[in-house]
Amino acid sequence: MRSKILIIILLLSQSAWAASHRPQEFLEDIKGSPAEGEQIVQHFCATCHAEKPMINLGAPISQEDKDWQPRVKQGLSKLLEHTEEGYSAMPPRGGCFECSDEQLKLAILAMLSPQIKKNLQNELKDHKKNN
Repeated sequence: MRSKILIIILLLSQSAWAASHRPQEFLEDIKGSPAEGEQIVQHFCATCHAEKPMINLGAPISQEDKDWQPRVKQGLSKLLEHTEEGYSAMPPRGGCFECSDEQLKLAILAMLSPQIKKNLQNELKDHKKNN
């Protein structure tokens, strides 16, 4: 009996969430805002990437240099590839199937500390200059 009630509650809560979850509208509302990347992280990524994640699967923690340094060394294109295709327990597109590639890049950059972001942007500028 208890399990039947639990299943019914779970089904009802999923229905309510599905009715209220409108990622396309959310993404359209924040498109072009200065905090677009940060808002995407909060909405789609924080479950696993927050300082105290709801789902702790070993994902790199947002703004944590020691977690991001080895990943950033692989380059932004590799980070984007892992985000687009999924990596380890992370689903493809980080679970944001409605996000554009540009929005995924903004979310990645939003999870990096200011120092790592600055170093990465300098590398990108140098790369563009030399190619």
